[in-house]
Amino acid sequence: MARVSPLHPTKEKMPTTNNISFVQEKPDKASSRRPSYVSAMQANNFILDKNERYGATCHDHGYHNRSTSVDTTSTFEEGAVMESGSRGYLVVFGGFLTIMVAIGYVSIYGIFQSQYDDIYGAQGASTSDVSLVGSLAVGFQFGFTIISGPLMNRFGYKVVLWSGSIIGSLGLLLASWGSQLWHLYLTQGAMFGIGVSLLNLAVTAILPLWYDKYRSFAMGICFCGAGIGGLVFGFIIPALINAVGLRWALRIFAILHFVCTAFASIVIRAPRQLSGSRIIVPKEVLNLQILKDPGFIFLLISAAFFGFAYMVPFTYIPSYTKDVVGLDPNIQGGHLISIMSAANAVGLITIGFAADCLGVIRVTTFILMAAGASCFLWMASYSYSALVWFSIMYGFFSGGFFILVAAIIANTIGLANLGSGLTIIFLVNTPGNILTLPIAGNMLGSTGGYKGMIGYNAAMYFGAALFLCILMFYNHYIRKVDAV
Repeated sequence: MARVSPLHPTKEKMPTTNNISFVQEKPDKASSRRPSYVSAMQANNFILDKNERYGATCHDHGYHNRSTSVDTTSTFEEGAVMESGSRGYLVVFGGFLTIMVAIGYVSIYGIFQSQYDDIYGAQGASTSDVSLVGSLAVGFQFGFTIISGPLMNRFGYKVVLWSGSIIGSLGLLLASWGSQLWHLYLTQGAMFGIGVSLLNLAVTAILPLWYDKYRSFAMGICFCGAGIGGLVFGFIIPALINAVGLRWALRIFAILHFVCTAFASIVIRAPRQLSGSRIIVPKEVLNLQILKDPGFIFLLISAAFFGFAYMVPFTYIPSYTKDVVGLDPNIQGGHLISIMSAANAVGLITIGFAADCLGVIRVTTFILMAAGASCFLWMASYSYSALVWFSIMYGFFSGGFFILVAAIIANTIGLANLGSGLTIIFLVNTPGNILTLPIAGNMLGSTGGYKGMIGYNAAMYFGAALFLCILMFYNHYIRKVDAV
C-alpha cells in the first residue's frame, strides 16, 4: 500500500542528483491527452495509493490507507517521497499573487460596473447589458477549462502560466481604449476571462502536489489572495479612477497584473520526486465514468447552484449603496467591497483549517447556508453600518466553496480523478457565472427594487447547500462511508 508523504523522508537511501526526476518533461504524443492534474503528477513521477478515495478529518488522517471497491484506472507504485520545505512556500506565494490580481479583480468588478453604467447607460445600454462584461469574464474563467486543460496536458503548465499572464494583461490594457460596449465584451470580458482560466487551472493543479495533510489549509492561504486583492484594490481602484480617470486606472491595473503573474510564472513549479517508481496514468482527457457516481452528480448540482450565487453581492453592492442608502458608489461602495474582501481572506484561511479538522463536506454545507442567510441581512440594510455587517458576514462565508471543492471531489471520486472532476465542475459552474448577473440586472430593472434580486441570490445558496446535505446523507446511509 503506497502512501504519499511529502513531509517525512523514508528510510531508504536517498537518490543522487542524477536520479532526481525534474518537472517539465516533454510529453510524448501517446501521453499528451490526460487530465491536467494527473499530467502534472506524471511530470514529476508523483505516486498515489490506487485506492485513495475518501478524505480524512483531524480525527481520522488514515484515509490514504482506506480500501474501496472503485478502480481509479491508474496504476500506482510503492514509496513516493516528494520534495517539500521552503520551496513549497514560494509556490504558495506565487499562487497567492496570481489569485490576488486574477480572481481578486472579480471582487472589485462592481466598481467598474458602476462606471460603465453611467457611461454606456447614457448611450442606451441597460444594466444587464453592462453586467455581461463581468459575466463573460467569470464565465470564460470556468468554461474555458475544457480547452485550457488539454493545453496544459500538451504544452506543460509553464506555457499555460505565461499565456494566462500575457492574455489577461492584454485584455485589461486593450479595454482601456474601448469605445463601445462590445469592445469590453471582447477584452475585459473574454480575453481577461481566458487569462484567468489558464492561470487558475495551473495554480489549482500544481499547489496540491506540495501538501498532503494540510492541503485545504494551503489552498486557503493561496486563495485568500482573492480577498486580499479585493481589499487592497477596493481602495486603490476608486482612488485611481478619481485621480487619473477610468482608462488610466485600467492601464495601471494591467501593468500590475502582468508583474504579479509573470513573477508567479517564474517561481511556480511542481515538486520533484525524491524516490519511488513511475506512475502509469489514464490517457483520456476526461474520465466520463465519474458521471456514473451518484455522489458526484449531487456535487455537480450543488456547484451549478453556486455558480448563480457568488457574484451578485460583489457586483451590486456599490449600486445598492447609491440607490438605497444614498452614498457614493465609488467611495463607500468601494469600501464595502474592500471589507467584504478582507472578511473573505480571513474566512478562506479559517474555513480551510476547519475543513481539515471537521470534514470538508460538512463545513462547505454550513458556509453555503450561512452565506444564503446573510442575504436577508442585506435585504434589511438601509444604513452604511448595516451594510458593513452584511459585507463582513457574506465575505467570510461566501468564498469557501472555491478552495474546498477539490477536496470534496477527492473524497467522492478519488484523487486520481481530480483533473476530470474539476474540469466537469467548472463546466457545470459556467452557465450560472455567465447568466446570473444579467438575470439579477433584469430582476432589478423589472421590479425597480433590490429585494427580489437578493431573494434570488439567497435561494441559489440554499439550493447549493441542499444538495451537499443530500451528498452527506448518501455517503452515510447508502454508501456507508465516513466521507463528510
